[in-house]
Amino acid sequence: MLAQGATLVFLDVPAGTEFGVDMQTNVVGEKFRGVKMIPAGLHFIHYSAVSKTGASAPRTGFFHYFEKGEILVKKWDKAAEDVSSEPVSEEEVERLKVNLRGDLDQYLAVFSYVDWCSWIALTRHVTREVLERLQPESCVIHSATPFEPVKFCSRRGPDLASMASSSGDGGEDVHLADRARELLQLKELPEYRIRFTEIPRKRHPSNATPAEITRHGMDSSYVLERMLSSWPREHDLLGELQFVFVCFLVGHVYPCFEQWQKLVRVFCNSSEAIDRHPGLFSDLISVLHFQLREVPCDFFVDIVSRKNFLTEALALLFRNIAESAVEDDSPASLKMKAFRFKMSLTKMMGWSFEGAHGELSDEDAPVIVDLGDEHKPEGPNW
Repeated sequence: MLAQGATLVFLDVPAGTEFGVDMQTNVVGEKFRGVKMIPAGLHFIHYSAVSKTGASAPRTGFFHYFEKGEILVKKWDKAAEDVSSEPVSEEEVERLKVNLRGDLDQYLAVFSYVDWCSWIALTRHVTREVLERLQPESCVIHSATPFEPVKFCSRRGPDLASMASSSGDGGEDVHLADRARELLQLKELPEYRIRFTEIPRKRHPSNATPAEITRHGMDSSYVLERMLSSWPREHDLLGELQFVFVCFLVGHVYPCFEQWQKLVRVFCNSSEAIDRHPGLFSDLISVLHFQLREVPCDFFVDIVSRKNFLTEALALLFRNIAESAVEDDSPASLKMKAFRFKMSLTKMMGWSFEGAHGELSDEDAPVIVDLGDEHKPEGPNW
């Protein structure tokens, strides 16, 4: 197993640092040098620096596809309290490979298989291509998004000092205040931005008739089809649904949860697409099944309105599948799978879908187009 499994050598990590692979998190000790016997495939390496008072820094991590027998070497940068950006030399990697069966082995933690099956189910559709497209250019996932001033002045120190020491009629003070406001206008660093699939704001074709605009406003199938066409394979969008979920669940990235909600709404509100993509919706149910096992039943309840967005969205999905034209005469059919999923959620979460009518949020509400007087049928004047 040692020869088949991959190895992560993580050098110079301070004792007390929170470190984890996939869904497991531990606090490392003085002797920690990495993890061995990692199964081949996609894994998420995450860590948080811990202060002397025991306060943890926001979680940071990276995804990596491990090959059988691969040795990945990373070093800790004490000044940055993060993984060093400097590449490890080939000579040092080879030296560590030779030492792997010697003294180094005793300092390597064994990969925990407790949640491995769950991790596989949660990342089944996250292929290398999906990962490459979605992850930031830096390949680093930050729970706390790095920002920089919109208007950054490289000489702000001397400039501000000279303005603060100058005297006059107050004009310098006004200028200083304006500059301070500019520095407070922040933007997300592009190299750390997760590249979500954009959800089209236009919900209908350009040449759509008023009746078609209304129909597309009530059904997100047009939006879903456009999103599917932006990927090489239709199941890649399920890969994004899984990617953003684990980034939120394990990486603590809240914008990923917001993207997950948007994707779920699009899928659940796409009625016409079910007949065209029954296999996609069958796998969607499997994806949601494993995801919902990882969260408490009240997680999706709005603390203000007390509404559960997910029960409303899923009620709409179940209704759309039940009313679709897909065959339902076999135990493995989409309709039977959706029915069993609904029953399992009722039993596991205590959710009732009978009273949920699948109401849409304002952003998904149907667009009703006024046809105008010229489109109204002729009739008697009342």
